[in-house]
Amino acid sequence: MNKRLMVISGHGADWCTRSAGTLIKFHDAGWDIRLLVLTMGARGESPEYWVKNPNSTVEACKETRRKEAQAAADLLGFTIEFLDYNDYPLVMNEERIREVELRVLDYRPDIVLTHSPGDPLNVDHEETYKAAIRAVAGASMIGALPNTPNHFVPDVYLFESSLPHSEFNEFRMDHYVDISDVMDRKMAAVACFECQPILPDYYTRCGQRRAEQATNWLRGRGTVEYAEGFKRYTPYVGKLLPFTCWD
Repeated sequence: MNKRLMVISGHGADWCTRSAGTLIKFHDAGWDIRLLVLTMGARGESPEYWVKNPNSTVEACKETRRKEAQAAADLLGFTIEFLDYNDYPLVMNEERIREVELRVLDYRPDIVLTHSPGDPLNVDHEETYKAAIRAVAGASMIGALPNTPNHFVPDVYLFESSLPHSEFNEFRMDHYVDISDVMDRKMAAVACFECQPILPDYYTRCGQRRAEQATNWLRGRGTVEYAEGFKRYTPYVGKLLPFTCWD
């Protein structure tokens, strides 16, 4: 059975802008990728839609955003599911957290990738983080959801908080992934989100900034053109300490 990676994304585009390059590399290595999207981002992350359609409805905007996210996922070969909660504000109650937990238990991913905790300028992201961690914690408890294949603990990684405010949000990445060889595929997917036309240029520059940092950490062992940054949430356990490797 292939290894599995689940992304719990607050809005329709978050998974793509912050981690698509890394997801592509996992997928190319044979991993199954499943995206769980909590909201479409219709109210707070669809500026171009509302400029062009000022008299439209939230439901119509949601449908447009759903098509964009589906197109991006299809382009990269990922499975995507929309829970279709409202955004700005995203409210995660017990019932909704249980819905996320059930999907973790059903899919049983080796890795869960989600938002980072500190994002005071985008509380939807913080709510997604808290819900994801609570869902993972619940999935680890026997009896949390009776009559389910329960008790499962994945590794958890966190992707970027809102840019360019990473320092304000106290996001301190400790992993960089070189995505130089798949950056074109990532940006083709990012371009699917036409309601946010700023994204391609914005996240190209972000990839370059993270690459500068990654290259610095390589200490002369190589250079990186584009990178994505992450923070590990769960501790690492292995036969040896992990180390920076570069061919």
